Amino acid sequence: VGIIPIIYSLDHPDISTQILLACKLQFYIRHAFFQMMRTYKVLACIDRYALCSTNVHIRSFSQRKISIILIIASGIFWLLVVIFFGVVRTIKNNSCNIFDSVDLMIYTIYYLIFAGLLPPTLIIIFTMLVFKTLKQLRSRVKPTAENGERNTTTVLRKRDRDLIKMVFIEVMFYTISTLPFSVYLVYSLITSNISKSKERQQVESFVNYLTQSFIMYFNTALPFYIYFFTSPSFRKQLKRVIIKYYCFIMGKDMRLEQDDTTRTITAKN
Repeated sequence: VGIIPIIYSLDHPDISTQILLACKLQFYIRHAFFQMMRTYKVLACIDRYALCSTNVHIRSFSQRKISIILIIASGIFWLLVVIFFGVVRTIKNNSCNIFDSVDLMIYTIYYLIFAGLLPPTLIIIFTMLVFKTLKQLRSRVKPTAENGERNTTTVLRKRDRDLIKMVFIEVMFYTISTLPFSVYLVYSLITSNISKSKERQQVESFVNYLTQSFIMYFNTALPFYIYFFTSPSFRKQLKRVIIKYYCFIMGKDMRLEQDDTTRTITAKN
């Protein structure tokens, strides 16, 4: 819904600026799923915290049944909320946007709070709570052997570092990718009643595309590369998954090689 019309418009007329229904529908579906993605990231952090919490009541939150309910409820919630912002969009000067100053102000405040501020803030808060809980759990680990103590503590600390590193880098890139569009919305709100030349409108249309579409889609692909380049444990898990499916497709058996400190999975010839 988002990428295909953009690719199609490279050498064809952009239907989102020609057909009003396409303008409204494209934004509605794209923005609803973007908001779902942001919500699911926050819920994943909350689930991580609940999973490792020492409090029984908090830990009971991390259940498959509750996760399914929250996923469905969040999806329905955003599909309903975003209807308003899809309806108020219209086509003007070959641009699909919100041109009414009141509606634009509502959308700007909504976006700054629910896309620019809340998601990264909640992710950081619950990640720090996870880190604090893991630190408490680590202090309770008392292996019998000196070697075991060193290895267990090292593994826990390494996982802590990987988790914190991944989340903070992801939040940093998320903020960088959402900030330009937030600034553009504030600028549009301030200049909504100003008479603009055709050249200025074209520049604003390009900036709108760059900040709302290009950078946003770029942001959705970033987490995988962030996890891959910052977390050795993620790379090991990815390698394990690739080998598993390779063995399944080729009909080969998996071979487990393990020593005192490492475990390696390879495919049997």
